Amino acid sequence: MLCAEIVLTSGAKCQVKPEYVERATYILAGEIEVVGEAGTFGEAELIVLEPNAEIVIRAPAFHSARLMLIGGEPISEPRHIYWNFVSSSADRIEQAKEDWRFDPVPDEDEVVPLPDDLRSEQY
Repeated sequence: MLCAEIVLTSGAKCQVKPEYVERATYILAGEIEVVGEAGTFGEAELIVLEPNAEIVIRAPAFHSARLMLIGGEPISEPRHIYWNFVSSSADRIEQAKEDWRFDPVPDEDEVVPLPDDLRSEQY
């Protein structure tokens, strides 16, 4: 598993080696360029990097950037996604739908239920 914070000063570069198949970068602040691709990427963008390729990330001139680099090997079993539930077991997602509750916020009466339009939807 890979998780690293990268801080680039104006014009600085970072070489991302292809040690992990799945890699991505999330920009926390500033802008970056991916060498060989047109344009820049800005704050709050997630960029999935090409598998098995060496990537060079650069902060544009007169800009700095702070980002997270994340990655790892692919998960070998399928994942099921339903609303905000993710599991390798479809049965576990069904159980999560039944168990879902969101207690009221202190000093509030509102309860957040699993949305009815999602309750019967298949994933």
